[in-house]
Amino acid sequence: MSELGTCLVTGGAGYLGGHLSRELLRLGYRVRVLDRAEPGFDHPRLGVVIGDVREPSDAARACEGVETVFHTAACFQFLRFARRAQRREAWSVNVGGTVRMLEAARTTGVRRFVHTSSNNVTFDDPVVNGDETLPYASQAPDLYTRTKIEGERLVLEADGRDGLHTCALRPAGIYGPGERMMLRSLYQACERGIYLASFGDADALCDNVYIDNAVDAHIAAAEHLEPDAPLCGEAYFISDGAPTNYFEFFRPLVEGVGYRAPRVRLPGSLGLGLAWTAEAAHRWLGTPRPFLCHHEMKKIVETHYNRIDKAKRDFGWQPRVEVEEAQRRTISYGRTLVDEIRSARHP
Repeated sequence: MSELGTCLVTGGAGYLGGHLSRELLRLGYRVRVLDRAEPGFDHPRLGVVIGDVREPSDAARACEGVETVFHTAACFQFLRFARRAQRREAWSVNVGGTVRMLEAARTTGVRRFVHTSSNNVTFDDPVVNGDETLPYASQAPDLYTRTKIEGERLVLEADGRDGLHTCALRPAGIYGPGERMMLRSLYQACERGIYLASFGDADALCDNVYIDNAVDAHIAAAEHLEPDAPLCGEAYFISDGAPTNYFEFFRPLVEGVGYRAPRVRLPGSLGLGLAWTAEAAHRWLGTPRPFLCHHEMKKIVETHYNRIDKAKRDFGWQPRVEVEEAQRRTISYGRTLVDEIRSARHP
């Protein structure tokens, strides 16, 4: 394993990037964050570059003197019926920003580049016990999947150029304390009384990954990313290794904070139709963004889970925190989040 030297985390003010930065600091590394926002924490070995991954000068300034880049910055845009501005932002961040970071890494002498991709990139049809030999999705209509495919391709193709070695990690849905996108939407739906039904077959299984396990994977991959290592130019699925039905996964997170999980189960086709209609109405009628976009609903009602054997083999990573403990920690955080939501609704 290699020492990582000074580390740069793009998107270090975000959920994964923030946790990754703090863990690198705990391990004794010097860390630099590149983000448009302040990271919300401080440390004597932390440097902050307020900037944009799409700006060549910001990317170059952030990479100067860095040995390892963790590229976690992303635009989470799951719409398929997107407006021009939404499409432009997703492509400019997830693809253009990746290009700028790779260029800056190569010109400044960065040695390692670990890219955060997504398990979306191979999800067209149901996936049962998939692995990294699966082709990229060819039918994915949503912006996030399409742009993450292209970004990952660029990273893997850059391996070996100008002494830079690259790999990509494909995490499943990341959850845990501090997560606000998925959990906030879930608890807001519960608080408004609209989380009333589950969709699809109960045996539809999907992957998730606890935040600490995802952070461990990024660091372990970087530590093993050396010349001629098996990781060079490769992609890896990352999950808790415990596929489950999404609604059963959510059940303890919902009931643990005092809400009631849905007792009614409706056909997956109905959920997909409702999500498609809501997304179309958002695009052409100006209605609010749907609670779940069509592709998000597809990920809930259709089986898609992958093995993590390749990551175990090539860089010795395996989930450190088991699902039961991960959910216990998440529920504890969830109670705080629910109090915050209720205070906002009833000041």
